[in-house]
Amino acid sequence: MEKEKGNIWYIFAYILTWLSGIIVFITEGQKDKRLKFHSLQSIFLGILGTIIDLVFFFIPFLGPFLLFLVWLYGMYIAFKAYSGVDVKVPVLGDYAAKYSEYTP
Repeated sequence: MEKEKGNIWYIFAYILTWLSGIIVFITEGQKDKRLKFHSLQSIFLGILGTIIDLVFFFIPFLGPFLLFLVWLYGMYIAFKAYSGVDVKVPVLGDYAAKYSEYTP
């Protein structure tokens, strides 16, 4: 079975990290397991980015730079999902797969 391509919801799920991930999870994620997987993965990735930013808050430029790198990685995953290819984030992707009941 070919995976869905061209669905803008995959990009929206990652654009604002955990916030847009929650929106997609609540609205469209309940209808589509693949979209649910990506929304959960976005939420987990956003939480990880926030924790990294808080830990490195007192080191000038390092926290925001690392947060930007996490966001950039999320955008890479979003465009791959939009293209029909699933990228699973190590460790976090396992939890997203477990709770979404979707195997990438």
